[in-house]
Amino acid sequence: MCGIFGFNFSDRKLAAAMAKILNHRGPDHADTYSDEKFTLGYTRLSIIDIKGGNQPIFNEDHSIVLFFNGEIYNASDLREKLEKKGHRFYTDTDTEVIVHSYEEYGKECLNYFNGMFAFALYDTEKKELFIARDRLGIKPLYYFHDGSKFIFASEIKAILEHKEIDRKLNENLLDGYFSFRYCSGEETMLKEIYKLNPGHYLVYNSRGISIKKYWDVTFSPGNKSLEYYKKQFLQLFEQSVKYRMISDVPVGALLSGGIDSSSIVAMMRKNTDEKIDTYTLGFEDGLKNEFEDARVIAEKFGTEHHECTIDSSYISLLPKITWHMDEPLADPIVISNYVLAEKASKDIRVLLNGDGADEIFAGYEQYRIMKAMKKIPRFIKQAGGLSLNLLPREPFFMKTKDFLESDDAAAFLNISSVFSKDEKKVLLKDNVKESSLGMIRKNFRGQEGLVNKMIYHDMKTYLPDDMLLKYDKVTMANSIEGRVPFCDHTLAEFSASLPEQYKINLMTEKYIIRQAMKDFLPKSTIKKKKMRFMVPTDTWYKQDFGEYARNILDEKKDIVDRFFKKSYVDRLLSSDRMLSGRLLSFNRLTSLYYSRQLWSVTNFILWHKIFIEGEKPR
Repeated sequence: MCGIFGFNFSDRKLAAAMAKILNHRGPDHADTYSDEKFTLGYTRLSIIDIKGGNQPIFNEDHSIVLFFNGEIYNASDLREKLEKKGHRFYTDTDTEVIVHSYEEYGKECLNYFNGMFAFALYDTEKKELFIARDRLGIKPLYYFHDGSKFIFASEIKAILEHKEIDRKLNENLLDGYFSFRYCSGEETMLKEIYKLNPGHYLVYNSRGISIKKYWDVTFSPGNKSLEYYKKQFLQLFEQSVKYRMISDVPVGALLSGGIDSSSIVAMMRKNTDEKIDTYTLGFEDGLKNEFEDARVIAEKFGTEHHECTIDSSYISLLPKITWHMDEPLADPIVISNYVLAEKASKDIRVLLNGDGADEIFAGYEQYRIMKAMKKIPRFIKQAGGLSLNLLPREPFFMKTKDFLESDDAAAFLNISSVFSKDEKKVLLKDNVKESSLGMIRKNFRGQEGLVNKMIYHDMKTYLPDDMLLKYDKVTMANSIEGRVPFCDHTLAEFSASLPEQYKINLMTEKYIIRQAMKDFLPKSTIKKKKMRFMVPTDTWYKQDFGEYARNILDEKKDIVDRFFKKSYVDRLLSSDRMLSGRLLSFNRLTSLYYSRQLWSVTNFILWHKIFIEGEKPR
């Protein structure tokens, strides 16, 4: 695992500065390569072939130069085939497999890789840079191009080491951020900096930049038996876990006691007798903790189990974590993930988790709700909408009314968003460009079945731009490698062939996983309903978060005045006075509604302070 960077000009000071700021991604080794066309470099976290895997990696005549971030899990199989074709290897690292695969297959080599990756391959004979990102977006890659200068890196902050880049806010993304808490698509919140989308590659040469998609998934459900799909899932899933246990350093796993993380630990134990470290986090004051469920699994599979708890005082980590995130990401889970990664880094260097299972196999409550709502007659939903007119015209009630009266795409936006269309109108001073609904409609188009439409949308947005982004950034911040077995592309393709009733059966989510893992996990784990791991922001608001938010809003009053309407911000600071706030407080999930909105505003201001104004986090 590494941090990679490069640019199309010569500047030793910039290369040194980029390597320094990416040191947390790879504290074990750093190096650069340069010629008259390009300067390339990396920082290394040693996982495989610790002594012989330093980069850059070359081909036999040094005409191909590679810097690589990630893992190619099927490297051993590919190496064997390439050696039979006459390729000579000089290391045991998976990185070298990319070089020889490119020699053999050209850019089609991407279709042969099973892994997580972002790499930069320089073909010195063609004077061409070939940059690629893995299919699901596990590893990040950002770039800047003004028509003349081209700069890329694993993290935005490294690109900003080039001081000529203007730190301009991309206001086109405000709608998406305040809808979803993250920024999706190829644009970032910094106007001139872009993401290379998952499943895409970029070529830079004398003709400029060209970007092409090399992978996507289309849902076309089959009609085979449940037994057939159970067998297929188990084969793919076990192989995925086995791949992600390949390492020359200790491997552990996050364990919540839910079906996803428990399934991973079960497969880890099935394939090793060595020590497995597992980690669980809970909250001192707030929602129900998962310690007991995790202990059941840890005891069953004999893991070395570690527990930690956090409270609202950990809000003090937010500036540091925001700096590591690069993009504004208003998901409070980043704090708990960061603390877990920090704790795990004392014992291990590779950490598996269950991200991707919910997005790929329909684990979220909004999928069940949307599916159930589809069966309710339209006149009943309209009647429900009309009854809401009797309540105060608070934005939440208007959002619920819109949900009942909308088509599938608009209803999904309503149920998924942190701020509704009406709430954004009373929050933001200027009318922002609406983009969220159009993105959902685009992703829904061409997919078969409502559940599959929602899965596809989340695979293209929420999964890479929230879940995987934060897991990469918090693990790398602590110099450990995060791996995600459910994000194997073969499992995503399998899901695309799976009938919807084996994803959600009646109201049971992730049905195929539950059925397939019956022989491996306790009955209580199989039957346990999805329980979102939620930071208790409503409780924290009454403690350190409320004071912290007020201080940020007061300190950056100029930014608040520029973007936000004071009346709605004041409402968020006293949401318990609203009728909707009092009603929402009775439910575990909905009680977080307004505190999550306040978190989104606070996070944006904090991100603006660090990445637009250039202040260093304290």
